[in-house]
Amino acid sequence: MISEQEAPADRGGGTETTLVSRIEEFARTTPQAPAVRHGDRELTYQELNRQANQLARHLTERGVRRGDLVAMYLGRSVEWVVGMLGCLKAGGVCMPLDPAVPAERFDRALRAGHVAAVVTAVPALRTGNPLPPVPEGLPVLTLDAGVPVPSTAPDPRPAPRRADLAYAMFTSGSSGEAKIVLAQHSWLALSAARSAMINATTAADRGSWLGAAGAGIALHEVGGLLWQGAHIVIGDHDVIASPPALRDWLLAERITQSFVITPVGEVLQNLPWPRECGLRLLTLGGDRLNRWGPADLPFEVAVSYGSLEAFQIANTCHPWAERCTPATATDVDRKAAPPVGRPIDGVTVHLLAEDGLTPAGDGIGEVWIDSDCLSLGYLGDPAQTADRFRPNPFGAPGTRLYRSGDAGRFRPDGILEHHGRIDDIVKIRGHRVELGDVEWVLGLHPDVRQVTVVATMDGDQRKLVACFAGEREIAPLELRNHAAERLPDWMIPVAYVQLDELPLNTNNKIDRRRLPPADWKRGRPVRPWRAPGPGTETQLARLFADLLQVDRVGADDHFLELGGDSLLLARLQGRIEQDLGARVEMTDLAGDPTVSALARLIPAATRAAGPTLPPITPRRR
Repeated sequence: MISEQEAPADRGGGTETTLVSRIEEFARTTPQAPAVRHGDRELTYQELNRQANQLARHLTERGVRRGDLVAMYLGRSVEWVVGMLGCLKAGGVCMPLDPAVPAERFDRALRAGHVAAVVTAVPALRTGNPLPPVPEGLPVLTLDAGVPVPSTAPDPRPAPRRADLAYAMFTSGSSGEAKIVLAQHSWLALSAARSAMINATTAADRGSWLGAAGAGIALHEVGGLLWQGAHIVIGDHDVIASPPALRDWLLAERITQSFVITPVGEVLQNLPWPRECGLRLLTLGGDRLNRWGPADLPFEVAVSYGSLEAFQIANTCHPWAERCTPATATDVDRKAAPPVGRPIDGVTVHLLAEDGLTPAGDGIGEVWIDSDCLSLGYLGDPAQTADRFRPNPFGAPGTRLYRSGDAGRFRPDGILEHHGRIDDIVKIRGHRVELGDVEWVLGLHPDVRQVTVVATMDGDQRKLVACFAGEREIAPLELRNHAAERLPDWMIPVAYVQLDELPLNTNNKIDRRRLPPADWKRGRPVRPWRAPGPGTETQLARLFADLLQVDRVGADDHFLELGGDSLLLARLQGRIEQDLGARVEMTDLAGDPTVSALARLIPAATRAAGPTLPPITPRRR
């Protein structure tokens, strides 16, 4: 467990301290301390610094100058850490590109970044796809274990300044176009120092690195550990793909702190754990968390909220004395989804209305960030930079706010709740629905392991579809009944599609763009099949199918369970009167709207309706 008495991490190391100078300091003061290990490969801080110097000299010889972008085509590996540090020592701007992603993404990043060199490794060390073709004349440096990079140039000098660019992180925007986020050494130093402070990281820690090599999460995991001279232990893909295997690996490697993507961590925290284990802190981030962990876990579970453009924004362990974790959560806390914590030092969160100027008050608003760790913007895209980074109307002249696109709300105690993306707040029949609220309710089902709710168009109507992974096979009707007990009808999904695992993108976040699957209608709740009887039952089944846009309706199928709602019930009432000549009261319709039950009402409803009037026809002149 983290202790209140533990010394806080270095908050910034002075105005000129950088991650590079911190590692150089450890290479002098604790040269034999282990820095990074992956399988059988391990480097001490002295060896890491020496190999990075060799690479920096070679990059300088190949023409890399201060401010040039250097692409790193490396997966999670010792070589990635060497490559990152060597690039920074040469004055270059590091752009990590994960070899696990398609070659087309690599090509787009090279074109958009106008890179000066590519650093990769021999196939045995690269952990990913082969290096795609590069433009003619572009230098490619290949790292090989145990083979020093030849160079006759002097040690890299001058050292990078905090105002210099350090990172150019490639990501894809909502349009699919390349988006390169720019950050300075000051950003890297501040974010690493604060990450180490919140995690109470010391040189004695063994921290895992499990995130994608081309994502900003790599900076979160690697930077905070290196800042304190801790030991980084790298996990392989087969470990990360299975939460039980990951638990066993964390225990076997004696990991003391670990950051995992929320979909993985949500499962991991609910596995059985031994009472005695080396892990003291498990941090979850990258997506909304829908389920609390058990209160008696032998380690703390923190939620971290941040973005590539603003790094860490809030954390549930900050400050430690007021943390909001499974260990401290009250019964009231557990009636809602876990929050994302309080804004960290140096960060102010503004919740604003749609105009980006008016505070949202006590309600839900869009999250705008005022931070000294803001990115400079997007390389070669001034329009998108201007849209996302706005002048700060609440701060000093010249300061900026970052528009996150997330929805949030502050609790009375100052803790920030994450309510998904602004785009995930949808209108269903005129009602505002937060998809995260529906996910939270479905996640309360004891056998639902993971769940994501997406809005999709069904004809001209927007419908909610729940996609989930479970501990066992769960019938859609069971999950629909669970939701109906807790949600108003407009928030109840029309389908519940069970998958072996929810699809993840290259950053190991749930890939909502691949949901729902094309065959989502198979997840509509249905009762055991019984063919409708002739006459009234068959006519009603056809009305159900027409109004609900389903292919087949049985005698015992329920109008609401199939996706109906109060508005469609009103339309059903009108169609029954029009097509069958019967007037069924709305209370009877809502009481038991199955085909067979309504069919039993029709004869009495027909008698009560009385003779129908002849249709009105226009008078001929």
